[in-house]
Amino acid sequence: MKNQIPLRKLQSEINSLLQDDKISDEKNEEYKKKLSEDIKKFRPEEIKNTITVEEKLTLWLRIKKVLGIT
Repeated sequence: MKNQIPLRKLQSEINSLLQDDKISDEKNEEYKKKLSEDIKKFRPEEIKNTITVEEKLTLWLRIKKVLGIT
């Protein structure tokens, strides 16, 4: 004979899993909203993590760069 789990027990487990899934979805939505609000509060100047240094090229170096010599 096979071990058979009563149908009511299976249905109750499925219902509990569905409720847990619904709760986790709600928590995920709340977290996404909170995260998006936190991101919107940042100023763009604070987000930059790389320092850009402009190269001061002479006219001759710019010409060579355009021609692909360097």
